[in-house]
Amino acid sequence: MGFSITWCAVRTANEQKILETFELSPTGKTEEFPESAVSMAQLDTGWQVIWCNRYNSPLITEKILADISHDHDVYLCLIEEHVMASSAQFWSGGERKWLISHQGENGPMGIYTAGEIPECFTAIKLEMEKLQQAEGGDSAVVDYLFEVPLKVAQVFVDFRHDEECPHISNGQFTVLTHPTMHKSFLTRLFGK
Repeated sequence: MGFSITWCAVRTANEQKILETFELSPTGKTEEFPESAVSMAQLDTGWQVIWCNRYNSPLITEKILADISHDHDVYLCLIEEHVMASSAQFWSGGERKWLISHQGENGPMGIYTAGEIPECFTAIKLEMEKLQQAEGGDSAVVDYLFEVPLKVAQVFVDFRHDEECPHISNGQFTVLTHPTMHKSFLTRLFGK
């Protein structure tokens, strides 16, 4: 199997404002690993992480990211391990400051960047390129370049989707719901 997710980290202690902005509501349930459609974890480092078990989740739009980033720094990661696609973005001051992405469905295709890429990017990219070459370059069965966007985001948020995170408060994700989740169910049920 593999991850097909979107996660977004917002630096704020105001969990309620973030939930309102994303139109999310707590269900009263928690889980140690985010298996529900949408969940949230508070990190003791000051970040709120929203986890969607869907690649490029429609719940996290550029408009919402721009709105939130007027007051709070925001990181967004998209991970689709089935086709080895990954990306990381940083939003601040109402706009996306940088983007790093990798598409590896047909082998490691390199890294696309836009904006003011952070300093840590170069060292991370070089490290992953060395590992890629040691494994056979473009013909390797492993795609180390997939890691580059995720490692860059991890430098700033200290969170990664596939690693244990000691910073999660109470070690729990709060299960969330969104109005469209219910609407979709009712639409499927009643056809309206």
